[in-house]
Amino acid sequence: MIAPTKIRKPENWQDFEKLCKKLWGEIWDCKDTIQRNGRSGQNQNGVDVYGLPKNQIEYYGIQCKGKDDYTNSQLSKDEIDIEIAKALKFIPKLKRLIFATTANKDASIEEYIRQKNIEHKQKGLFEVYVSSWEDIVDLLEERKDTYNWYNNNCQYKDLSDVDVFINESKQQTIRPQYIRTTKHYSLKPRLTMPDSYKKMGFNEECWVKQGKRNIKQNEILQQIAITPSLGIKSIINPPRKIDKRWCTINIKIENIGNTPLRDYKLYLCFDSEGIDELDDKFRSVNYLFLNDAARAQINADLTSKREVFKSSEYRNVIEFKPLDKILVQTDYKIFKIGVKPKDNIQQIRIEWSLKSQDYRKDGFLFLMVDPQYEDKNINIEVEDESQLKEDEIIIEPKIIER
Repeated sequence: MIAPTKIRKPENWQDFEKLCKKLWGEIWDCKDTIQRNGRSGQNQNGVDVYGLPKNQIEYYGIQCKGKDDYTNSQLSKDEIDIEIAKALKFIPKLKRLIFATTANKDASIEEYIRQKNIEHKQKGLFEVYVSSWEDIVDLLEERKDTYNWYNNNCQYKDLSDVDVFINESKQQTIRPQYIRTTKHYSLKPRLTMPDSYKKMGFNEECWVKQGKRNIKQNEILQQIAITPSLGIKSIINPPRKIDKRWCTINIKIENIGNTPLRDYKLYLCFDSEGIDELDDKFRSVNYLFLNDAARAQINADLTSKREVFKSSEYRNVIEFKPLDKILVQTDYKIFKIGVKPKDNIQQIRIEWSLKSQDYRKDGFLFLMVDPQYEDKNINIEVEDESQLKEDEIIIEPKIIER
């Protein structure tokens, strides 16, 4: 018999429900009479599988909760309360309700179930128990018929599976850059003519006006000194403005199943509330020194090797269409994309969907936004007190020229 850790969880909730019916049919010794309750979409009153155990005169019920591997969730106390409330309406009255779940064992949930069980017994209601995946594995190993059935029909059938990451994780922090400018207002120092000039008979009003003209000329000269001159190089290759809010992320697709993925594509849909722009990182060549034929040939070669596309049909969607249509077991693909978040956003959700010839899977990734600020201070001198203001803080994207 194989070790418990080698027994895979069912691939989907339908298989899990079948497993519960088969397993508890053997445990209760009612293989021929245990049943699944109704059909999908019907009101089941908190019971997915029910049976009349041997030598019992009251029904036992099972609430099947597929978790973890195919829903990325855990059994919760609220969920337990909701299903118990439903099961109270099951007809005829239940003797016992078992929560069977593929979620891993959780001490806090087991404690909550024990409390519910005592509470129900004191009120004369049905008993409440929970069987997590480790418990189910133990029960499987003790029941030869169900173990062999599961082993032959569910456990070892080909299983396709894939996972998608941002830089090896489900969550990544990006750091767009901003300039945070603080404006300080103060009174401009008043120009007064020194007494020595007054004694020599200089006109004070003319002296002040000339001083202001000198200050203005100095400001103009300083501006000219720091402004780069335009030359031939600037005309041929003008400086390019770069918005430092743009961030690059790596997307990884990994085949974690035991079958190859064939003809697969990945779609990334970014939350429109958080994304300003997306960039698929594809650039055409447009060098001035190339003739039209050479430029067209280079761009055709680049296009033929392209795998990442900004969707022309849907907004805020990136499509990955690999040239190699097969992703074998344990292999992976990595590609880069650019994202520019909207201002004042803390989190961006990415919904991904992988589609292949015989398999499909969806999931979520998250970008946490941590803005970085470069602080600048500007001192503004005003002529009189009526123009004085409180300090102003202005936040703008950091844009550089290169």
